[in-house]
Amino acid sequence: MPIPVIDFDRRLKRIPTHVADLPDEAAVPRLHYERFANDSWATLIYFERNLQKLPVQQAASMRHLRRLHNMTILNLVEAFERFFKEIAAVCIDQVGRLVLDDRLDVFQLKGDVLAAHFNPGTMGKSLCESSTWLDCDQINRRFKKILADPFSDGSFQLFPKNAGPAQSDRKRLVEIVFQLRHSIVHNAAVVTESDALKFQLLTRSPVMGSRVLWPSKGDVWYVKLFLDKTVDELNEEVGDRLASLMTTLHADNPNLFDPATKAQQLAELFRRPVTIGQVIRHPT
Repeated sequence: MPIPVIDFDRRLKRIPTHVADLPDEAAVPRLHYERFANDSWATLIYFERNLQKLPVQQAASMRHLRRLHNMTILNLVEAFERFFKEIAAVCIDQVGRLVLDDRLDVFQLKGDVLAAHFNPGTMGKSLCESSTWLDCDQINRRFKKILADPFSDGSFQLFPKNAGPAQSDRKRLVEIVFQLRHSIVHNAAVVTESDALKFQLLTRSPVMGSRVLWPSKGDVWYVKLFLDKTVDELNEEVGDRLASLMTTLHADNPNLFDPATKAQQLAELFRRPVTIGQVIRHPT
């Protein structure tokens, strides 16, 4: 029987057209993260429950489930990275046109990249979407500059170097999660000798190289719980800092915006109470 001729040019070109609408939660960074993270976990549970109803070979099903565990961790970290992009874009859209300083120079984009990502009214997305957000120090620098007081270098930090135990642990644990992503994406879940050394430095415990990541269901769950907690904390901290910056800008120039309208807008975007000056608004 002759091997069928496949028109790869036609088949592959049309894959990007097979799309669905974004969920309603996509308009709010924290809710968008929650939707994708919860869907990723639900996918794992769905397949696990249905496998239990079938006469499957135990060793084979466990092997496939462990691979699904890796894929779920990857999905969770990708949702986490996208959260950074989206919440940074929100901050830029709110501040970018109100301050004539160099805060946006922290994004070094070439003209062709900027043009490809630019749409009217989405300055934040045009600057943030093409960048990677997988390095704590780089993320720190970006938010520090975006949310700085006018014509200053800023002091706000999501991952402070000289902080208390809680924030210090946050940075170290996020770096571990980012390194897990690196091994899954770039080495097909193989922990190379180089990866093992990085894990040892981050975990402060022995890690063997030349092995394959074989995470349990519990491992996936703890990654999700940690990222859920971290997203809630970061959402609150960024929202508070942005509201404080808006208060400063409005005090300097009351003609910039109506504080009640702006506070309500931020309350909806961050899904939490926001205070600008003496005005407090709650999400609907």
